[in-house]
Amino acid sequence: MSALVVKHTSLWIVFGFFYLSGLEMALRLAIDGQQDPTLIKTLSLTFLFSLLVAHLIRKYEKMWPFLASVVISLTGIVGFGYYFTQRLTQYSFELGLGLCLSLPLATFLVGKIKLPERQADK
Repeated sequence: MSALVVKHTSLWIVFGFFYLSGLEMALRLAIDGQQDPTLIKTLSLTFLFSLLVAHLIRKYEKMWPFLASVVISLTGIVGFGYYFTQRLTQYSFELGLGLCLSLPLATFLVGKIKLPERQADK
């Protein structure tokens, strides 16, 4: 069991780096696409990217999808975005906090939306 947890956690940490790469592009597009960028609009637009990633997490992670989204979000944004690579340091703390919370929230919502589909298949 512990080897399985280590394997999954290691994959999630690696995916956190790739999540940061995609999120950076979505963040730039969200900010550049607004004439007067605001925090709420930027978080709303990047939440669409988080929904796509949440769908992929729910599709491929069968054991702990919500935990995976939390680890991917925290390692991607806090670990790689602020600590190791410092790619997100020019943005506000509020934006970083909103980005950290958006992937777990999106994963939860995707799980609630997909749940009736699974029951209908049975």
